[in-house]
Amino acid sequence: MKIMPVQPQHAQYFLGIIALAILSVSLISCTVSHSPRGMEKSLVSEEHPIFDTRFHDLSFHDIDTRGLWIERGILATRENIVIHNNTFAELVEDTRNAVVNIYTSRIEEKEMKFGISPNDILLFRIPIISDIFDIIPFKIPIPYNTKGVSLGSGFIISEHGYILTNAHVINNATDIRVVLSLGLRDYPAKIVGADRMTDTALIKIEPDHFLSVLPLGNSDNLRVGEMVLAMGNPFGLRHSATSGIVSATERISPGLNQKLVDFIQTDSAINPGSSGGPLLNLYGEVVGINTAMVSQAQSIGFALPINTVKEVMPMLVLGQTERGWFGVKAVPLTAGKATELKYPDEEGILVLEVEKGSPAEKGGVRPGDIIVELNDVSLKGFLLFRRKLIGLAPGQEIHLKVFREGETMDIISFLGKRPPEKQLKPRLRIKDKGDFVPHE
Repeated sequence: MKIMPVQPQHAQYFLGIIALAILSVSLISCTVSHSPRGMEKSLVSEEHPIFDTRFHDLSFHDIDTRGLWIERGILATRENIVIHNNTFAELVEDTRNAVVNIYTSRIEEKEMKFGISPNDILLFRIPIISDIFDIIPFKIPIPYNTKGVSLGSGFIISEHGYILTNAHVINNATDIRVVLSLGLRDYPAKIVGADRMTDTALIKIEPDHFLSVLPLGNSDNLRVGEMVLAMGNPFGLRHSATSGIVSATERISPGLNQKLVDFIQTDSAINPGSSGGPLLNLYGEVVGINTAMVSQAQSIGFALPINTVKEVMPMLVLGQTERGWFGVKAVPLTAGKATELKYPDEEGILVLEVEKGSPAEKGGVRPGDIIVELNDVSLKGFLLFRRKLIGLAPGQEIHLKVFREGETMDIISFLGKRPPEKQLKPRLRIKDKGDFVPHE
């Protein structure tokens, strides 16, 4: 075999691949759990009383979730916060009552190996032969279910007891207990809805008093270098707070969800047990949900942007997380392509391919079209386009404004169900020590 040298123009590409590979094996979710397997499966029936199905008979046209939370941070510009020695202390005091600790009993899948390896009956190891026996899988893995426990974090968005957290915090739970900041008692909780694709979940408790809530901010307004505060339940250390900055935005994290979700990267310490806790700006608004950390690094954590959560909130309420299928392959528009197509702007989404028989084809979308708006929202970036799509279910009507051959036209279509051969199958890659990496 002839080994070809790496050309200088390809060196940066290979270094990037190596860096992604290193990072992808070290990302872990921030939930304390002893489950080595089974997180990629649904081991609890939807008929289990842990599920709150009060809204599941409704449709997307029947609900308006905007009143479910308090909205702040809409304005792009606002007065700066004056930093002093008690800035973070006052922020913690103002928000801690709305941060909760979550403890679950869950069904977990473990694995036992059945059979005898030749090495088990040899009196001593024989070089080479024993190494071969180690490679050949003589023992057959047999999965079995058992009981386990986990802990994570969450935060209250409604005084009536609605709480946001990560989907992996409550995955396969048969009993969920929520502890408020005072820690005087715990409340049983039910799962309203959970979405593995965005790793978000909405749970509900029945409080005996009105609860403190956290307002949701605008994660699109976050700036790299902006100060943030992460709160949660790391290693069971209740209601801990860590401060830091936004290290990066629109980060597509290797090993997490590389297709549909952009993350906020922060150096605010996030540890196992912090999953589901809020990432706050200095105005006391939630701008993200703490989701994952890099286990072999310091001060690298990832949070799900709160604007992404707002998009999927109707799905969580209805318990319907199947995504609608449109059937286009699209990429961000480049300045060169905009000039070639005589498009007077540089913001838009360029359609490369349209699948035959897809809702896009039936609606009149063609290759070479530039999608300018989706449901009256101007598409200023490709991540915004993807984020808007992940909140849309089959049967929902979408309104597109497209640029074609010098003219702008409106297209109305209905999303369909994704054909079985094109289904996106969520999977979770399990780490050796019971930690797992959410994978889509």
